[in-house]
Amino acid sequence: MRAKLALLGFFFFVSQALADAKISEIKVQLDGERVQVSFALQGAFDHRLWERVDSGLPTSFVYQIELDRDRQRWWDKKLEDATLEVTAMYDAVARSYTVNSKLNDKLIESKIVRDHKALEEAMTVIARLPVFDVADLPKEGRALIKVQAETGSRTLLSFIPVAITTDWKESPKFRAPKQP
Repeated sequence: MRAKLALLGFFFFVSQALADAKISEIKVQLDGERVQVSFALQGAFDHRLWERVDSGLPTSFVYQIELDRDRQRWWDKKLEDATLEVTAMYDAVARSYTVNSKLNDKLIESKIVRDHKALEEAMTVIARLPVFDVADLPKEGRALIKVQAETGSRTLLSFIPVAITTDWKESPKFRAPKQP
C-alpha cells in the first residue's frame, strides 16, 4: 500500500515540470475598456532550445493568461482566460526566423527577424497586448491578471509526456473603469 501511495505521490509532483524560466513583473494598462498586458519571460532559452530552433523545427511558447476577480482570504474567481502562442520557424535559405503570434488561435502578428537576440526578444517580450474587454464585467471589486508560460515538454520514464511550465505570476490588482 505504501509503495502505491509513494508512486501516486511521485506522479502527482512530477506531472508538470517547472521550467528554469520565470515571468517578470506584469504591467496592466486600461485603454478605455480594454485590458493591455505587458510582461517578459526570462531565462527560457538554453542550448537545447537553440538547437531545436536552428534545426528548423517550429518552436513555441504558450502563455496562459487569466483575468480573475480578487477575493480576499479565498481563491480568486476566474472571469476570463486567453492563450497566446508564439511560434518561431527558421528558414535556412533566407537565414531568418519567422515569428508568428496567435491570441486564442487567431493570428495577431507575424514578423521576420535575423539574429538570436531579436528572436529571443520577439518570443519572450510581450508589450501592450490587448487581451480582455472589461465592459461586461461587474464594476465593483478588484481584478488581477495571472500569467503562466509553457516552454516545452519532456517525457517521464520515457513514455509519460510532461509539460514544462513556469509558476503563475500575478499582476497588481486594478479596478474596471466606471461608466459615465
